[in-house]
Amino acid sequence: MLDNNREPMCTISLKKARWYVRKGIAEWSSFIEHGNQSTDNGQEEAKCIKLLFEPSGGNYQNTGTPENLYLKSAKQNVCVACGSTDHHMRHYIVPYAYRTLLPDQYKTHMSHDIVILCPECHVSCEKLSKAKMKSMENALRDDLSKEVGIENAFCSPVVDDAELHHVRSCAIALARWRCTMPEDKIESHEKVVRGYLAGIVNAKCCGENEDGDKIMMKDEAQEHKKRILDRSVPLTKQQLQKACSVNYRVKNPHYISGSELVVRSLSGDAKKIENFVVDWRKH
Repeated sequence: MLDNNREPMCTISLKKARWYVRKGIAEWSSFIEHGNQSTDNGQEEAKCIKLLFEPSGGNYQNTGTPENLYLKSAKQNVCVACGSTDHHMRHYIVPYAYRTLLPDQYKTHMSHDIVILCPECHVSCEKLSKAKMKSMENALRDDLSKEVGIENAFCSPVVDDAELHHVRSCAIALARWRCTMPEDKIESHEKVVRGYLAGIVNAKCCGENEDGDKIMMKDEAQEHKKRILDRSVPLTKQQLQKACSVNYRVKNPHYISGSELVVRSLSGDAKKIENFVVDWRKH
C-alpha cells in the first residue's frame, strides 16, 4: 500500500486492498521500485493500491526501524511456528488482557505483535503465556497482601462473610437436627437466625429490596420484626429455608484483576512498559 505521495507504507492482503478501493479511499496502482511507477485502471495487473488521502503519522515514516521493515516486508499466510497453511488463528505476543490496558502507542500500529498460528501451535503458546501470566500476577498479589498485612487479600473476587456463613450453618442445623439438639444450642442458633431475618425486615423497610419482595411500611415492618424476635412464635419452614439459602460469598473489596495488577505495576513508565513488551516478545 502506498500513501498519497506514492511512498510505500506496508503490505496488506488482497481482501483489505479491495476494501480500501470499494470505500473510495484508494485506487489500484502498480509499484516496481521507488521512482518507477505506473498506474493501471484495474486490479488484474495492479501490484498495490495508492491512498487518496493523506494518512496521519504511522511507523512507515520511520525508515530503517524494525517496525518499518516489518510493515513493508512480504508476509506469507502460514503458521509462524510450524509453517502450516490451514486453519490459522491470531495470537497476541503481549496477551490481549494486558495489551488493552496499555497506552495507545502500544496498542495501535503494532501489527508485528500479532502473529498467525495454527490451532495446535496456538494452544501450546497459550499454555506458556497463561503460565507466565499466572506467575507474574501471583507474585504481585503476594507482595500487595504483605503490604496490607492480610494474607491472600487480593487473590479472589469474592470472599466468605463469616457472619452470613454462621447464619447459614445455624439455620441448616435447626432444619436438620433440631430434634436431637440440646435446648441451649437451639436457643443460641435461633437467636442468630432470628437476628438475621429481623435485619432483612429492617432492610426492606429502608427500601433495600434485593429479592424483589414487597417493601413494607414502617409500622408493618416493626410488627413483623417483633414476631420474628418473639421466641414463643416458632420459626416457619419458609423462614428457615430463607436463612439456609443465604449467600455468604460477598464481593472482595480488595480484589484487583490480574491484568490491572500487572499494568498498574508498570506505573505508566515508558521504559518499564517497553521492557515489559520486549520481555513478552522474547518469551
